[in-house]
Amino acid sequence: ALPSRPMPVSSTPPRPERSIPTRALERTTNEPMGLLDRLRRRNLTPLDPSFGALIGDLAGPIARIAPDGSVATLDGSWRLEWGVRTGREWKRSSTSAAVRQNRLDDTPVYETWMRVPGGDVIQRCAVTTDGNGRTLVWQFENASPDAVVVALVGLTQGRIHAELSCTELDGVPWIRPCVDAGAVAAGPEVWSLVEADPSAASADGENEAAVLVPLPHRQTITVLVSITGDLPARPTAPEDVAAGWKAITADAMTVDVPDVDLSAAWRRVLGDLVLAVGDDDPIAAGEAAWWLDLAGMHDEADRGREAVLAAADRDRLGSDAAVVALRALASKELRQGASSALSEVAGPLAKLARDRLDRQTVSLVARALDGSHPGAAADARALLDTLTLADRAMSSAVARGAERVLGHLFRDIDLVERIDMLPEVPTTWFGQPIDVRGMATGLGALSFSVRWHRERPAVLWQRDGGPDGAVLRCPGLDPDWSSSERSGEALLAAPAGSETMLVADVDEVPAAPPASEAQPEGIRLDPNDPPPSLS
Repeated sequence: ALPSRPMPVSSTPPRPERSIPTRALERTTNEPMGLLDRLRRRNLTPLDPSFGALIGDLAGPIARIAPDGSVATLDGSWRLEWGVRTGREWKRSSTSAAVRQNRLDDTPVYETWMRVPGGDVIQRCAVTTDGNGRTLVWQFENASPDAVVVALVGLTQGRIHAELSCTELDGVPWIRPCVDAGAVAAGPEVWSLVEADPSAASADGENEAAVLVPLPHRQTITVLVSITGDLPARPTAPEDVAAGWKAITADAMTVDVPDVDLSAAWRRVLGDLVLAVGDDDPIAAGEAAWWLDLAGMHDEADRGREAVLAAADRDRLGSDAAVVALRALASKELRQGASSALSEVAGPLAKLARDRLDRQTVSLVARALDGSHPGAAADARALLDTLTLADRAMSSAVARGAERVLGHLFRDIDLVERIDMLPEVPTTWFGQPIDVRGMATGLGALSFSVRWHRERPAVLWQRDGGPDGAVLRCPGLDPDWSSSERSGEALLAAPAGSETMLVADVDEVPAAPPASEAQPEGIRLDPNDPPPSLS
């Protein structure tokens, strides 16, 4: 199922009168040490990127997931932890060294593996929306030969009433396993209650709750946790949510380079950019729109621009956000060839940006307005000599990630009548194919590939749309080559350092690694690799 698209403000689901608390946790100086102090000791800082990765849906990020699989909402209203009992021993994910995490198909859906005797317990985590509420889905798989018990511990503020079928927070359903739990607990120091192996079918308390669910050998269970609104009648599997994310990004720019980590990083960044355009922070949403336009995902980029303009309507744009708004609107004009509100709002946004306005942003605005509003473009260029800042660095984490990944692939897009493909090429890429498809630029949609004839690279390209006469270069391989043709192929000069490279025969079968380097069955050198028995 696709992650649901955000609904118009007028049709957002109403919250119950006593919904999950949405205020940040607070404590006065007169309160005794209690829950909040324990949360602080556990570093409950969901707004801090060091806590973990953002998760959410198309309505934007809603929580962070830590490397141990713990989840905390961005507003600080609750945190979830988990642990596993094998035999008589409890292992918490937050204190176990045998925990590793990766993404499902490089999407914003995560799975966390905890090593247990004979195998693993795998937690998968996704956020879903069904039109009535937003829900965290936790799925647990027992990939071990023995039955285990999984404990879910919720830390919050409010009155807890727990039963085997559902745990309520302030009278509202909060945590609901899709099969009845084996026992529940509630009250202070709830992990101590868990480790005492409770057997109660119901429990009442304050602030802390635990739900214990038996998980037989090779079985899977799902637990739903309410974020806002009502819990869904039927769960959506994390694998289906991941498939939805993949469908959304299916037509985006693809990057296939010799560095497989870089190619995978781009696939991960794509999902994170789509998540970010729903962010309440106009800087994160606007910067994501800039990169999504480049990736050819214009509909998703438009959502980011809408978020930025909505923030402007609510007087929520600061000077940096005003600069981001100018770039995001210029991007629509340049890369989509579609009209935006740039001509109407460029002046007010420039005034709002004040001393944060930079020459590169103003150059983009002028270039975007040249065809449709030449007078406004001239006014923009008149500002250039008055500005002291040359450029503005991306500030949101996901935009910086996109910049790092794509910095190997292009330079000078949208500023001049030139595109530099592959401005820098690591020598480790020599002799190996490179493919970039569907890059949307102000000079048209560009795809290019590199193939090798021994030490000499051949570049193939296709540019659709955009102005005639735009120049393509490939300085990372041959700084002397350029072409203004829309499509073609060219054999470039051998780059420095390529004369010593070994180009393997395409029919040659790579030799098996020496026995000393072979990976024994069952041993994972990379913590993100699944066990061989489950791959």
